[in-house]
Amino acid sequence: MPTFSVGAAPAYQNSDEGWEIPTLPPFAGNLDLSLHLIESLIDAEFDITSCQEMLVEHAFTLPMKLLWPDASNGSWPVTTVPVCVNTVQHPLPSPKRCADLGRAIGEAIRNWETDCRVVVTGSGGLSNQLDGQRAGFINKRFDLEFMESLTCDPSWATRFSIHGLVELTGTQGVELLTWLSARSALGNQPRLVHSNYQIPISNSAAGTIAFAEPC
Repeated sequence: MPTFSVGAAPAYQNSDEGWEIPTLPPFAGNLDLSLHLIESLIDAEFDITSCQEMLVEHAFTLPMKLLWPDASNGSWPVTTVPVCVNTVQHPLPSPKRCADLGRAIGEAIRNWETDCRVVVTGSGGLSNQLDGQRAGFINKRFDLEFMESLTCDPSWATRFSIHGLVELTGTQGVELLTWLSARSALGNQPRLVHSNYQIPISNSAAGTIAFAEPC
């Protein structure tokens, strides 16, 4: 399991995960941005795994479908570059390293010589644990503090170790590393557009937060 990997494919196939999650048509890649991003991250001293083939799963496909629900037959109105942060197989990257990755990605995007507009998304759970003695664990207080920090102090989460985050958020709560990476790519003062948090009837808290460029 690479710590950080970047897609460098002309298209990305949807992995068949089972669980009655529908398989969607391929997502078009953007090789120009992929190669620019990979080279920029290498220059920033990140050891990146470049993937000329990559299967994408629900962490990628569900946000795409939520952002563009009317895309018919998978005719997505955007090209994509998947960036994978390991939140599955220990050892995991530290929150600080993920924040540094996000900042390097943001710098690379701002230096990309193009007129294209870029949206950065991060997806994953907030506090949750799917199995073990703490199955169903949710830490609402921490979740809300973390979401608030993304607006006012993005470095807040970097004070925690991975083991500290597991203790505070559950085994799968470390997926907030992808939120931190995405937020760090946006620079110092993005404009908060929307924030929402709820605990549905399940074993995982759910949140959404959206930023835009300053006015």
